[in-house]
Amino acid sequence: MRKALFLIACFVGFQSLGQTFHVSDTSALIVKTTNQSPAHWYIEVFSDLSVDTSLRWKATHFDNVPVEWEILMDDQTNSYSNVQVGDSADFELLANQAFAKKLIIGAVLNGTPGHGICYFDVYDPENPSFVQTISYEFIVTSTVNGLIDLNEDSFLEWKTGILKVKDGREAEFEVIDLAGRTILKNKLTNQLEMSKLSDNQVLIIKVTLDNKTSIIKIFN
Repeated sequence: MRKALFLIACFVGFQSLGQTFHVSDTSALIVKTTNQSPAHWYIEVFSDLSVDTSLRWKATHFDNVPVEWEILMDDQTNSYSNVQVGDSADFELLANQAFAKKLIIGAVLNGTPGHGICYFDVYDPENPSFVQTISYEFIVTSTVNGLIDLNEDSFLEWKTGILKVKDGREAEFEVIDLAGRTILKNKLTNQLEMSKLSDNQVLIIKVTLDNKTSIIKIFN
């Protein structure tokens, strides 16, 4: 009898230390143009408990987010504007709900293109042993005739259906579709021919040269 009680106590203890929720995805990709502001999307949070609980989100790190952008967060309990690194808030996660809780991020773009990532930790403040990090990646472009307007100081140039590095150096070209899937990734090449890509779709091309990155949006 004592052994059975001990096993039950251990089981309850392990349950209390386990995770209380899970997410649909750990990352979200938001691809917009500067006139699609505020840019927003969400990550869903699901309860692993049979009772309601309170969770907390915390902004931990913003990577290359333009200072002109205003980051928003809506946890469907409250909405927050001008979210900064270090900000946090609690929200209610209901058990057995028909729809998942959404953590909705937004960015007021103020006409500014950019490529930035916002990182958040989600955890139960009463059980902080389990922390889930999620990220929202924004790729925001200005478009002219189907192609981002390349600045004069860009290391790229566009010539007759070919995107190439101006000085001929080799770079990494990555082609991403609007679902966030990488459909082509070439290392150590100095150009990308559009004819090699599928027609009639919108594509994001990320080119990395040394420590510089350029994001191109193509209507192929």
